[in-house]
Amino acid sequence: MILLPTAGTAESLNDGVTEIISTLDIAALDAALDQGDPFTATGGFASTLLALAKGELTLDFQQVLNLLGAQFLSALRGSLWRLTRLIAPVMAWAVLRHLTGKTGETGRVVCQLWVCVFLTQDLTDHITLCKDAVTRMSEGMQGLFPLLLTMMAAVGGNSGSAVMQPAIVSAASTMTSLIQQLTLPLAMAAAILTMLCHLGEGLRLQRLAAFTHQCAAWTLGVIFTVFIGVLTTRAVTAATLDGVTLRTAKYAMSNLIPVVGGLFADTVDTLVGSGMLVQGALGITGLVLIIFWAMTPMCQTLASAMLYKLAAALMQPVSDGPLGECIHDFGRILMLLFIIQLCAAAMFLMLIAQLIGVSSATFMMR
Repeated sequence: MILLPTAGTAESLNDGVTEIISTLDIAALDAALDQGDPFTATGGFASTLLALAKGELTLDFQQVLNLLGAQFLSALRGSLWRLTRLIAPVMAWAVLRHLTGKTGETGRVVCQLWVCVFLTQDLTDHITLCKDAVTRMSEGMQGLFPLLLTMMAAVGGNSGSAVMQPAIVSAASTMTSLIQQLTLPLAMAAAILTMLCHLGEGLRLQRLAAFTHQCAAWTLGVIFTVFIGVLTTRAVTAATLDGVTLRTAKYAMSNLIPVVGGLFADTVDTLVGSGMLVQGALGITGLVLIIFWAMTPMCQTLASAMLYKLAAALMQPVSDGPLGECIHDFGRILMLLFIIQLCAAAMFLMLIAQLIGVSSATFMMR
């Protein structure tokens, strides 16, 4: 009766979200965003995360698709010079050959060497582009994953956080190392063998080039399969443990604490709900970061691969077979580099989705 005249106060959901975000350590992620921050227009990472968690900012997938389309068209226009420098020497040699009626061996060799130099330069540029893209995504996600694991523990997923942390760290680092140390060198070897078997007469390396290309694709498939298997197994175990633990704690709090036990149990639900909102916002920001980091190199590689296919098609009526086949097969190597970047981005997206899925399963099983 003494407390009846006093006003009752409670923490709102927005206040809880703001307090949770203010306690997150985003220093590592800010360091990864120094070279380019996609959240500059929305006030930075912390402000964007708060707006997403409160529902003040939403991600429009139509805008994302429009952005990807515009970026691809820009990369396509920026790579037209690759098409020109591939076709120009071949066309010049074809015109001279038809005007003179002679097929000089020296002219053919000079033309092939000229094209080979351009292919080598493009290969070096795109290998570097692919390696930098995978490294940047890995470094950025190393700053985001601790935040996701922290929020998983905050919503009652202590066991899940302990189970998933070694799996995430080992999977991300192992995947990046295998791509950089195994898949990319195999792709480079396949490109070199492709040039040798098409531009050098007497060198029959077609099967070796095809085998190397398949090995690069196989390693990528094995990495992806093992990654999914490990992550799925850990996720199922983590969600079951944490769901039972959180439900037991809520039951004990509600029944063992006299009078106000039910209020405390409901307060736990509010806190967990705030944490789920923040974790969902973190997942969306992770999606935006991966798209931002992977969009430019992937569009450049895909545009170059398409232009190589177009160059081979345009050269076929006027040039000899080996040179056009070489450029066509080299386009397949660029497509392999594009698939490597796409798989790396997809694996990081699956990591984020799996972490959010484990927390959601824990929240539902409580």
